[in-house]
Amino acid sequence: MVKTKTRVRAVDEQVHGHWRIVMVYVLFTLVGINLRTVILAVPPVLPQITHDLALTYTETGLLTSLPILIMGGLALPAGLLAGRMGARASVALGLALLLAGGLLRAVFPAVLPLYLFTALLSLGIAVAQTAMPVLARQWFPRNIGFVSALYSDGLILGEAIAAGLTGPLILSVFGHDAWPATFVIWSIPVAVMLALWLALAPAAPALNPRLNRTGQTDGAAPRTNTKPAPRGTSRVNPLHLGILLGCASLIFFGMNGWIATYNHALHRDSMTALALFVLNAAQLPVSLGMTLFAQQLAGRRWPFVTAGVVCCCAIAAWWLLPVGIEPFSAALLGGGSAFVFVLGIALPALLAGRAEVARLTGITLTLSYGVAFVGPLLGGGFWDIFSVPALAFLPVLAAGITLITLGLLLPPRSAFGLIDGVESAPLPDSSEVPSAPAQA
Repeated sequence: MVKTKTRVRAVDEQVHGHWRIVMVYVLFTLVGINLRTVILAVPPVLPQITHDLALTYTETGLLTSLPILIMGGLALPAGLLAGRMGARASVALGLALLLAGGLLRAVFPAVLPLYLFTALLSLGIAVAQTAMPVLARQWFPRNIGFVSALYSDGLILGEAIAAGLTGPLILSVFGHDAWPATFVIWSIPVAVMLALWLALAPAAPALNPRLNRTGQTDGAAPRTNTKPAPRGTSRVNPLHLGILLGCASLIFFGMNGWIATYNHALHRDSMTALALFVLNAAQLPVSLGMTLFAQQLAGRRWPFVTAGVVCCCAIAAWWLLPVGIEPFSAALLGGGSAFVFVLGIALPALLAGRAEVARLTGITLTLSYGVAFVGPLLGGGFWDIFSVPALAFLPVLAAGITLITLGLLLPPRSAFGLIDGVESAPLPDSSEVPSAPAQA
């Protein structure tokens, strides 16, 4: 009788009905957009913030890397929270914290409140984004790769929108001295998104994992489309995977954090808006192009190695070639980081049982953002110590080299539990689902 109840709950969690599925797909994308616009609207106004608040380059680097630190440090607790209170409620809580932090930064435009409320909105992002893979696993167990890619598309689209519109449109309307107004503008869509989420998002009961007498997690379903790793082959190391993803995040956040200030120091301000837009917008076609192939490519070595080579060449071109090459280099850096990110964001949901996704997502994001945090901060430190603006991008080069190295050291694809020639997304309860179609 207990097993029967577990089967019913697993089936009922899935989203059914054509229009309802489309609606939830749209919600996934919109949430992703709003989790990035608020923080990626800061780099275009960094020169004004640095000037008005008299920040050093190290302090400026801390401002851009603080969200990364918070999102990484709190990802694991956020994952546990999602398992306890439910992923749907976690997303709502995260959006509410994001909205509060964004608005309060505009109300108190001073140094200490700026850092404090940036930390608050970053907490909201950590809570919400850790819960999204859990919902992908609960609502769409047979399309995890596709739904995760839609969410990734939203994140990347939000980055491109904020980076591309803040400078040429918002600042031109409100003036370059009115940088606090940008915080208000980008908080309005978050308020709308919170209302839509509360009204339209399907139910998602808390998984609340507990160990039973056999040492298994209650409610966790078997992964029927995986097989044990071959003898002598270890499962993929979470530390290895987390650092790989962290290198991609470091490249992305490191470039976003320093392009505007670097160009301002070299009197290249006219290139900033285009370079930032291209850096972020170039991720979108890469993400969209991989949406249908994320599951097939997950766990392979060559995407990571290729991305590392591309990023190393791009940052070398940024340093050595004329200023007109900036948009082209930015496109390669943005596309390369997105290539790795889209593959990595789906892995916890692809590889874990239902009750395990939140915890493993938290571990992966903690490692990833922990690595990414050092990029903008170290870049600012190098600039302050040696007075060489180009050294702000030195951590980006180091990340590209690390991507190549760790990509080559990845174990075989089978060590991820993924098998060529079969659908890689787990069908957590497929062996238990009745043959009759479920009701919408």
